[in-house]
Amino acid sequence: MGRRLLLFLFTFIAVGCTAAKANIAWPGPPATERIRFVKTLSGPSDFESGLGAFFRKLSGAEAPVHLFHPVGVAVTRGGEVVAVTDQALGQLFIFDVERNTVQTIAKEVLGGVPVGVALEADRPWVIIPAMKAAVHFSRAGVPLRRIDLTECERPVGLAVDAARDELFVTDTSTPTDGSHGVHVYKLSTGEHLRVLGKRGDGPGELFFPTFVSLSPTGGSVLVADTMNARVQELSGEGAFVRQYGERGDQFGQFDKPKGIATDSFGNVYIVDSFFSVVQIFNRDGKLLLFFGGRGDSPGFLSNPAGIAIDGNNRIYVTNGLNFRVEVYELVNTTAGDSTAVVPPGA
Repeated sequence: MGRRLLLFLFTFIAVGCTAAKANIAWPGPPATERIRFVKTLSGPSDFESGLGAFFRKLSGAEAPVHLFHPVGVAVTRGGEVVAVTDQALGQLFIFDVERNTVQTIAKEVLGGVPVGVALEADRPWVIIPAMKAAVHFSRAGVPLRRIDLTECERPVGLAVDAARDELFVTDTSTPTDGSHGVHVYKLSTGEHLRVLGKRGDGPGELFFPTFVSLSPTGGSVLVADTMNARVQELSGEGAFVRQYGERGDQFGQFDKPKGIATDSFGNVYIVDSFFSVVQIFNRDGKLLLFFGGRGDSPGFLSNPAGIAIDGNNRIYVTNGLNFRVEVYELVNTTAGDSTAVVPPGA
């Protein structure tokens, strides 16, 4: 019996190690790989050893809580802390990848179901649509302050610009309401400063904006203009700067763009929830690459939404219907590669 158990444990651990070595990357060979899948994040079990998980199951201990429908994601510059909102559980997950711990903040403490999330240093801000509020929490899950978003019909996404003392909030609004835009608040006082965009489908106009991100050069914002099937860059005062993508099912086109983030080279990563891919554009709006694709295996996506990129060009994508966050990394890439464009039909 003892020898059979040892043999089983050896096989269990060996299989796990083999699976961990699988290389998933984009584009496929013989092209130089640029995006490499690294790991997934779903809950405390991510930090368990294979042996620890086995003995926990053997003892009948209750499995730790894990993500069920992650939506928003934010990461510190060094990648030490990853904050994720779960729309199904109504919780905020805080992954501390240095200490191998996961903390959750319950819906009752948050004040409702969280959607958008951003980090000021390593402390999370979350949007609670039902309260029409942005709430700032300590790492210990203690509410620090609240900004009321009474000017918004349905606040969803947010971005924090601590250097300029500004908070950007998307108002997804309703089909009949005309307030589709990005509201700007003074971060330190909560004062409402201005609105970027208005309802419409022209340059600088928005229809159901969802996620928002700061541009890599500062001074402007990137907005997922979701129901217009594009991402727009607007100046800090709301002037149209440029557009990424358009409606369609070809390379460089979108159906439901949502999460937006930029890497250290200034390239713009845009999640398309409907097509379950992430498309990468350079600063001129030219398509460079896409990765992901529909599937339930690690590295593949099903109804993704949020995206964040740390200072080491690690990429975090919330994978809604696969109940986890996918982590990738940008590899074999220099600033000069941002001028390349995917050939038609590639």
